Amino acid sequence: MQLHVKLFAMLQEQLGDVITVSVQEQPTADQIKQAVADASPNLRQLIGTARLAVNQEFTTSGPLEVGSNDEIALIPPVSGG
Repeated sequence: MQLHVKLFAMLQEQLGDVITVSVQEQPTADQIKQAVADASPNLRQLIGTARLAVNQEFTTSGPLEVGSNDEIALIPPVSGG
């Protein structure tokens, strides 16, 4: 299955607004993050600390029922002052 993952903050600056990845049916958040990391290995550590949201809700562990029309977002930790 192909998913379009919206990117934010530093990930967006490095990779653009959206990245398309291939994953199995009912992937976990970690499997989606791994697919993004495989496409951009130099950002693997940042991707590993990012949070995944599906339809504007942060995910928990376990298989996700996502489809190609769902909004998937990868949000790295941000800091500011």
